[in-house]
Amino acid sequence: MASSRPAVTFFVGDLAGNSIARAAPLAAALSEAFPVEILGLLRSGREVYAPYRELYPYRVLHAPTAFAAAWAAARLARMATGRVLYACKPLPTTLVPALLAPGRRPVLLDVEDDEWAERSVEPHGGALRSALSRLADTRRLGARLVHPLTRGVFATTVSTRALQARYGGVVVRHGPEEAAFDPTRFDASERRRLRAAFGLPMDAPVALFAGRPRPHKGWSVLLDALCHPAAAAWHLASAGDPAHPAFAAAAARLGPRFHFLGALPNAAMPGLLAACDAAPIPQRDTRYARAQLPAKMLEALAMGLPVVATPVGDAAEILGPNVRGLLVPADDAPALAAALAAVAGDPAAARRRAAAGREWYLAQAGRDAMRRVLVPLVESALRAGAGR
Repeated sequence: MASSRPAVTFFVGDLAGNSIARAAPLAAALSEAFPVEILGLLRSGREVYAPYRELYPYRVLHAPTAFAAAWAAARLARMATGRVLYACKPLPTTLVPALLAPGRRPVLLDVEDDEWAERSVEPHGGALRSALSRLADTRRLGARLVHPLTRGVFATTVSTRALQARYGGVVVRHGPEEAAFDPTRFDASERRRLRAAFGLPMDAPVALFAGRPRPHKGWSVLLDALCHPAAAAWHLASAGDPAHPAFAAAAARLGPRFHFLGALPNAAMPGLLAACDAAPIPQRDTRYARAQLPAKMLEALAMGLPVVATPVGDAAEILGPNVRGLLVPADDAPALAAALAAVAGDPAAARRRAAAGREWYLAQAGRDAMRRVLVPLVESALRAGAGR
C-alpha cells in the first residue's frame, strides 16, 4: 500500500455495536490500495465491539446519550483526514459529519440495514427494555430525517437487494478475508484439536451460533429445533456476550448439549467454524431481517461449512435452490430440525453444497470481489474531488 495515496475515512455510528461488522471488511478491502481510518462514536459501551477490537487503531469519541451524539457530529467532521469520506449507514452520526467535513470532499454512503424498520427488542424486561425501545425509536426518527441528504452523496453501496430498491447503488457482499477463512488450513486432526480446545464433543454434530441472539435472528426457533427429536443428536456452540441472559436460558433448555465459549475475537472465528458441522441461520421474516445480510452466513460459506437458512432477504439468491445450502421456512422449528438431521445423515451431500458455497463466496463476497467494486468507486470519487 503506497502511503502517498489519498486516505479514505470511514464514519461508524457506534463502534461498540454490530456496525463495525460491515465497516471492517469494507475498510480491509480498500486498505491494500489506500490508507484508511475509522472514526466513530462509542455509544452502547466503553470499548470497540470485542470481535473487531484489535483490527484497527480506531479514533473514537464517547457519546453515551443522543444529545452527546448530536454534538459529536461536528467534532467527527473535523477529525476526518481522508480525501474520500465513507459514511456507514445514513444516520445523523455518520452521514451528517461526512457531509459537514470541511473541503467539500466526495462522500460515499454504505447502507447495510433498514434503519426505518422496527427492530425486535430483546426480552430483557423492565427499565432496560424501555430504554432499548426509546433508543430504537430515536434511531428510526434520525434515519428518516437524514434520508433526504442521501441525494447529496457521490455513490452508494448496499448489502442487499431490498436496500438497493430504496437507495439505488451497487450491491457489495461483505465477506471475510480469503486467506484467514480458508477451509484447507484445517485438516481432520486440526479440527479434532480445535474441538478439544473449545470443549466440544468429538462424537456428536455441533451447530454454531455466534453473535447477539436477537429475536429477528430466530434464536428461539433454533432452540426449539434443537429440542425437537429429529435434532436430538446435535449440540450447540455459541460465542457472545457472557452477560446476555439468552445464553443462560439456552443452557437451561439444552443442558450438556450447550457449549458457551464467551466473547471471542474475529480472528478465532475460522477455527471455531472449522470445529463445527453446520451454521443455522434461521432469520425470521420481518421487515428488518429482509433487508439484512447476516455476516455469519458469509463466514460459514467462506469456510465451507454447511449452512441451513430461511429464505428471508437475499438468502434464497445466495444459497440457490438448495445448491449452496439448505433452505427451510421461517419460524418452522421442525423443518430446521429435519434439515440439521439431513446434514448429519448425508455428510457427502452437505460437503458438496458447502463446497459450492465456498465457490460463490470467492466469486461474489471475498475481499478480491469487494475490491473489484470498491477500488474503482473510490478512484472515481477521488477524480471528482480533484476537479472541484
